[in-house]
Amino acid sequence: MLKNIFLGFLPWILYFTLLGKSPSQLHLAITVAAITAIALEFKSLKKGFILSWGTLIFFVFLYMAVVILKNTWIAQHEWIFSNGMLSLIAFGSLAIQCPFTLQYAREQVPEEKWQHPVFIRINFILTTVWGFAFLLSLGLHIIRYYYPSEPAWLAETLSYLPSIIAIWITSWFPNWYRQIQNNKTG
Repeated sequence: MLKNIFLGFLPWILYFTLLGKSPSQLHLAITVAAITAIALEFKSLKKGFILSWGTLIFFVFLYMAVVILKNTWIAQHEWIFSNGMLSLIAFGSLAIQCPFTLQYAREQVPEEKWQHPVFIRINFILTTVWGFAFLLSLGLHIIRYYYPSEPAWLAETLSYLPSIIAIWITSWFPNWYRQIQNNKTG
C-alpha cells in the first residue's frame, strides 16, 4: 500500500522538492506537480481516487492563481495552502466515510476482504494519522511564518517530520493491528 500511496503523493513530493525561494522556482514546482498529477495519476483519477482529485484540483488552482494571475499573496502562503489542502483531503475523505488510504489498500487485497471490519478500521486509522500529520505540518508552517527562527533549515526539517512519522506508521501499523486483532479472536 505504501508504494501506491507514495505515487499518489508524488506530485506533492516533486512540488516540495522543487520549491525554492524565487518566483521562477515556484512556477516550475507548480507546473511539474500539475503535469505529474495529470500524467501519472490518470488511472487513479479515472477510478475517482480522492487524493488524486484533490491533488489535481489544488495544483490547477495554484497554477491559475500563481502562474497565470500572478497572485503574490497565495504564492507567499503556498506552504499553508498546500498543507491545508492535504489536511482537507484526509479529513474530508473521513467525513464522507471513504478514507483515502482505503482506495489504495483495496488495490492490494482481494475483494472479499474489502468489507472486513479490521481492514476498514485500519484505513480509518491510517487516514486519521495522515490528516493529523498534515495538520501538524500546517501548524508548524503557520508558526514558522509568523515567528521565523534560525536556523531556517531546522524549522523546515521539523515540518517534514509529521509526514515521515505517517509513512512509518503506514508501513508498520496494518500488520501490527491485524496481529493484535487475530490474538483477540484466536
